[in-house]
Amino acid sequence: MKILLLITFILCTASACIAATPGNPGELWVIEPGKMNHAEEILAAALQGHTAHNKDARIWIKAGGMSQVLLDQMQRDGVHIHEVDSVWDLVKQFKPLIKGAIIYKTGDESLSVATSLCGPKHGIAVDESILDRVKSEGLPVIEDVRGITEREAFIKYRKLYKPAYVICQNLDKAAQLRDFAVANNSFVFHHENRAFCTEVTHAFGPDALVFGWGKDEHQWVEDVSKGNGTGVPADWCLNLSIMQSLPARRIKRPTEPSVKAQDNTRYIAFVMSDGDNIQVLCGGFATDKSFWGSPLRGAFPMTWEMSPILADVAPRVLEHFYSTAAPNDGFVTGPGAPGYTFTHFQPDPESLAKQAASFVKRSDMRVVSVLNDNAGSLSDTVPLLEKPEIDGVIYKDYAPYNRHKGEILWHNGKPCISYRFILWEGLQGPEDIAREVAQMPASPRTDEHSYALINVHAWSYGKTGGPLEAVRRTIDLLPKNTKVVTANQIIKMLRESFGNANIGNRAGFVSPKQLN
Repeated sequence: MKILLLITFILCTASACIAATPGNPGELWVIEPGKMNHAEEILAAALQGHTAHNKDARIWIKAGGMSQVLLDQMQRDGVHIHEVDSVWDLVKQFKPLIKGAIIYKTGDESLSVATSLCGPKHGIAVDESILDRVKSEGLPVIEDVRGITEREAFIKYRKLYKPAYVICQNLDKAAQLRDFAVANNSFVFHHENRAFCTEVTHAFGPDALVFGWGKDEHQWVEDVSKGNGTGVPADWCLNLSIMQSLPARRIKRPTEPSVKAQDNTRYIAFVMSDGDNIQVLCGGFATDKSFWGSPLRGAFPMTWEMSPILADVAPRVLEHFYSTAAPNDGFVTGPGAPGYTFTHFQPDPESLAKQAASFVKRSDMRVVSVLNDNAGSLSDTVPLLEKPEIDGVIYKDYAPYNRHKGEILWHNGKPCISYRFILWEGLQGPEDIAREVAQMPASPRTDEHSYALINVHAWSYGKTGGPLEAVRRTIDLLPKNTKVVTANQIIKMLRESFGNANIGNRAGFVSPKQLN
């Protein structure tokens, strides 16, 4: 038996145990962005997109945060790493995967057009400045799109692009997100013409996911929402196509301990904002000492917004957060499900809710966070509350997040609870929140206002220890008989104490389709 075990160990070591984590490539060709100019980064990203589903070898652009976490994981699993100094080493290695060059001109929309065509035409995007070098590598020109606008490409090549994913990327971005566009045969445009943004979103739906960002946050989300789509902040994402191709072993949210409401007690939960932002979750969030890497994480209950879209586009990232969570860490989606969208502007909110429920199930998160336009209301969340996959909804307005001051809407025994407070530098600080909490009732089994949600602004308190340090300071100031729990635990206690009394309470909701 010992000899058999030894042989097994040797064989596993010889093969480097590449199968230790399913879906790993045999080899990974790694390059640092600093070793490429702007045009070369774009070329590398296009080439990377073509390797995303290659079992033998893929391309990785070196970065910190989650990119480094995953790279380290693959190295431990025995994936063979090739460090290269030039993009032209990648061209030589992966030339058999492509048919040729698609020529664009830096600074105009032909960059979007070239990126859009790389997937369906099996090409790489090549700026005119490096065309001669590409030709010297033996690659022919298969398309010259200089002078072609995004709208012209949308009309002429529309049937070549796959639905569901759309890429909204600024023209000044290089490698970021373009690999993902190539890997998914997605249409690429930038957010300049608002009506065009809505038109494109609608055309590649229903319920298209628009990855990237716009020139103005509110305008972009409104334009995408009116096209019945969802925004996914991702314009700084690197390696997303490869992250998409790395499956997780098991996506299972950690179970939070049950909490029973006790008399003479107030219950509050702190929820970190901006969990829709997958470029942060797939970037520095995992190691940043202000966020997941904070030494304070686990010292007190904390709820983290987490994009359920990760279950599809970066499952191993979501698995990492679940597997490294502390017992005090809770997870809710958002803001938004499946992504950032103003439900108030959705032409078909029932369809969106159906899509959201699917992502909620795959990501194993049952509480949905919503960020709505100020013109909206809690009743806009009724289609979400109708879904059996969803236990409750957390509601925030565009500005301020706590505009509804803790209002709760009940629909068939499920709550939609709005934020009562925001821990946001310059708006509400630890002292302000502690003072307000002291005014809350402490009758959690008879008064639903004995519960409160506090949204923690992710980008505040950077110079004073970060948002988790601000949470710690707030907790130290809280009045007696105040218990900090997770948002999931608050939703559960609300349902246990008040759900039965609200089973028959069906909130009013009028679909925009009914108004037409």
